[in-house]
Amino acid sequence: MCYNNLYIILWRIIMKKSSSFGNKLLLQVLSVTILTFGLTMFFVSKYSYETAQDDAEQYVVEVASKYALEVQQNITNSLTVTRMLSSKFEQALENDVSLHKKETIEFFKSILKHNPEIIGVWFKIKNKGQFFDTVPENSNIEGHDKTGQFNPYVVRGDGTYKIQTGSVYNEQTEWIGGPKRTGKDYITKPYLYPVNGVEVLMTTLAVPMYFKGEFLGTIGVDIVLDTFADMTKKIKIYDSGYTFILDHYGIMLGHPTKEFLGKNILDIVKEDQDNYKKSLQLAKEGKDYAFNKVSTVSNLESYYYSKSFKIGNTGNYWSFIVTAPVNEYLAPAFFIRNFSIIAGIFALLIIAVVIYFSIRKLNKNLSSISLGLDDFFEYLNKKSSNPKEIIISSNDEFGVMAKSINSNVKTIQKGIEEDNTLIEEVKTIVNTVGQGYLDKRIQKNTSTDSLNELKKLLNDMLNNLEILVGKDLNKISQTLEKYSNRDFTAKLDSSTCGKIGNEIIQMNRMVTHMLQDNQKDGKALQDSSKELSSSVSTLSNNATSQASSLEQTAASIDEITSNIEQTSQKAQEMLNISNETRTSASDGKGFANETVKSMDEINDTVTNINEAISVIDQIAFQTNILSLNAAVEAATAGEAGKGFAVVAAEVRNLASRSAEAAKEIKALVEDATLKANSGKNISSKMIEGFSQLEEKIFNTSKLIDDVTNAAKEQSIGMTQIADAVGQLDQFTQENAAIADKTNDIAQRTNKIAIEVVENVNKNSFDGKGKVEVVKDEPELRSSYKPQKEEIKTSTTIKKHSPKSSEPIKAQNSKDDEWESF
Repeated sequence: MCYNNLYIILWRIIMKKSSSFGNKLLLQVLSVTILTFGLTMFFVSKYSYETAQDDAEQYVVEVASKYALEVQQNITNSLTVTRMLSSKFEQALENDVSLHKKETIEFFKSILKHNPEIIGVWFKIKNKGQFFDTVPENSNIEGHDKTGQFNPYVVRGDGTYKIQTGSVYNEQTEWIGGPKRTGKDYITKPYLYPVNGVEVLMTTLAVPMYFKGEFLGTIGVDIVLDTFADMTKKIKIYDSGYTFILDHYGIMLGHPTKEFLGKNILDIVKEDQDNYKKSLQLAKEGKDYAFNKVSTVSNLESYYYSKSFKIGNTGNYWSFIVTAPVNEYLAPAFFIRNFSIIAGIFALLIIAVVIYFSIRKLNKNLSSISLGLDDFFEYLNKKSSNPKEIIISSNDEFGVMAKSINSNVKTIQKGIEEDNTLIEEVKTIVNTVGQGYLDKRIQKNTSTDSLNELKKLLNDMLNNLEILVGKDLNKISQTLEKYSNRDFTAKLDSSTCGKIGNEIIQMNRMVTHMLQDNQKDGKALQDSSKELSSSVSTLSNNATSQASSLEQTAASIDEITSNIEQTSQKAQEMLNISNETRTSASDGKGFANETVKSMDEINDTVTNINEAISVIDQIAFQTNILSLNAAVEAATAGEAGKGFAVVAAEVRNLASRSAEAAKEIKALVEDATLKANSGKNISSKMIEGFSQLEEKIFNTSKLIDDVTNAAKEQSIGMTQIADAVGQLDQFTQENAAIADKTNDIAQRTNKIAIEVVENVNKNSFDGKGKVEVVKDEPELRSSYKPQKEEIKTSTTIKKHSPKSSEPIKAQNSKDDEWESF
């Protein structure tokens, strides 16, 4: 912006005389200087920005890595202690050694003493009495839960260590179920837990215990996360930067703002959560992430760097995030930029002042030279009589230039005066020549070679002119003036008129002969044009009549062609109807065939029914025989067979009824067979009738198709005839137009002939009026007479049956077209 303002001020100063060479030079030098300084400042600023940003990013990475490692070591130390406790319990089982309650509690206190980040130590054993002796339930003995199991929770207090009773073993709790499920180190989500009456943000580290592949329980420590919050408060990143710690799930473990502790980062940041989501996702993969956003705390554009680090063997990753305000870590770059701009402005001002005074002196010298040259040019343009000298007292290039210009001006002034004397004499000679006298010559000399050469050329030109036109041009002019007035009787003296005068004499003779010939030709042309005009008029009238007759013929042919096309369309419609009828007959034939097929199937079915009826009849017959046998046996049995006899009688009745029903069905089936055979015969006759109908329809369609094709051929033939007549009509119209044009030409020719004769008669020449026209050419007569009766009958159309493969060609030979002419 400063550069632009400076450039505008300098521009206003310099461009007061925009046409000055010095000002233009000053503008160019300053423009290049400003451009150079601008580019230099741009690259310096760009380099300083990039360097500052790289340094800041490197610093942020180092801070994040340092403190992330410190947090990781703290957690690792706690996990190491937990693993050591787990190992002690497992070795006790392996060595079959009993653990002592007091010794164990003292050992836990020692751990709390040497590890200030640990607030509590505990263990959960699955099987009661596996490591320690049990007591009766609900004994309320220190370190024992309500089930009587030794389950102490040693916690740090106000400078002391307290022994509290731990919760009963329950695999649903996270610090027991988590390690058992994963089979490795486990860390819980942060939670608030009251310690000495104050809720403290803490997390639990738990390790599973195994013996011979069997899960024994878990042992762990509780870590207070206030240590991490204090760490983030102590770390200073520039003036407004800060750090914070997120766990595997995005819970805030450490932050300068106390209200943020224990909350999810996505609940704290309501907008622009994408970067945090991506950071957490990459952290779970053990990857770092950097991004820029406005800080929620400082409301400044900041650079964020998230350092991911692994928590022991838990599979969880925490993130140590450092924020650095962009404006603060770029402050050195801003200082370099501003310093460069101010220094550049001062340097430009100094350069501009130096250049300005140098250019001012240059402008003064150039102005003196310019004024001297302007005065000299006014002398050359006849605006002044004596040019002034250029006065420059310096001994530099401008002084030498001024002396050289003054010397040359004097030399040029002397030559101009000599040239003017020569030019005055030339003017006198030119005036003499302008009066028609060519006997004068130029005598003066000058120092200018070109003017001396011009003098020689002018004298040579006058000598040549005298040879060509003589000494006096007035005589030739007077003679030519008479010729211009159509008087070609004037004559020149061949001895004094020069070469051109003699040529004019020859021209006079030639013009005289030409006028005599024109008078003769004009009269002959006038007589011939009259006869041509009469013949062409007759030709035009006949062509017009013929065109009218052809137009009537073409109209009649168009009407006949239209009728043929309508007939062709109707024949095509008949063909379509015939094809539809043929299709319907074919469909009827198919239906009849299907009927016959159905009748055959009915016959087959009836045959099967007859066979079934025969079987039923046989069964009825055999049943009847069996019933008779049963009746005989029943009669033989006496009283014991009466009931059986009744059954036999009923069976016999049933057999009789079955035989009668079989006979009736057989009669009905035979009647149905007769009717089916009759239907089959009728269907066969229908099929035969449909076949004959189909054949006749096919023949009819073929005839209609022939008629359609013939109509089409007639339509094509008539179209070709119409085209031929149209072409003939076109040729006739063209002939008529040509005849009209020829008539116009004949009229114009006659007019020209009259004008030629009149123009020739206006001239005075030797032999005028003595020209005679000899009429030895044969007279042009028109032998054509229009025959109106033939034209009227020409509209009668001769019938013609064209072949489809032979197109009708229009006869347009030259003999046919011009036969009547």
